[in-house]
Amino acid sequence: MTRSRLTLAALLLAGSVHAATFTDTKNGFTVTVPAGWEQVPYAGTAVVYMSPRRVAGFGPNINVIVQTVPAGLTQAQFHAGSLAQIRKYVTGGKVIQTRAVTLGGRPANEVVYTGRQGEFSLYFIAVYTVKGTRAYIVTGTTVLGQQGDMAQKTRTFAGSLKITR
Repeated sequence: MTRSRLTLAALLLAGSVHAATFTDTKNGFTVTVPAGWEQVPYAGTAVVYMSPRRVAGFGPNINVIVQTVPAGLTQAQFHAGSLAQIRKYVTGGKVIQTRAVTLGGRPANEVVYTGRQGEFSLYFIAVYTVKGTRAYIVTGTTVLGQQGDMAQKTRTFAGSLKITR
C-alpha cells in the first residue's frame, strides 16, 4: 500500500473512532452525537438529532431537554410526575417498562412507553435525572413496530451525556 493510501486509511479510521461531541454551556452538559445523525432545531429542546433514515414518513430522533424544577424536588417525585404526564398528555400512552439507571453519573430513571401523536403510533424511551433545580431528560422516539435498535441507540446517547455544572 502506498504512503498516501496508508494516510487516507489512518484518517478514515481516526474519524470513525472520534465521534463528535455536542456541548451546551448554557444548560451544562455534553453528549456524543450519533454517527450520521443530523442536528435539527426544535423549540423547547436543548438539542435534537434526527436519523438520516425516515420510517413511514417519521424522522426517528433523540433529544435532550433541560427543565427547571423546584428546589428540593427528588428523583422519585420527578419520576412519578413523568409517569403521570405520559398517561395524561400522550394519547393512548402506555408504560411498557421502567427501571433505575444512571444519567451523567447521577441516579436516574428509564421509561419505555408507547402512544400516539397526530397520525403516528410511536415508541419512546426516556432517561432522566434531577440535579439541583434542573432535570436532564433524554428521549428517543420512532414509529411503533419499527423501533429496531432505537432503545440501544438512545441508551448509548444517554450514556455519553455528562453534566458539566
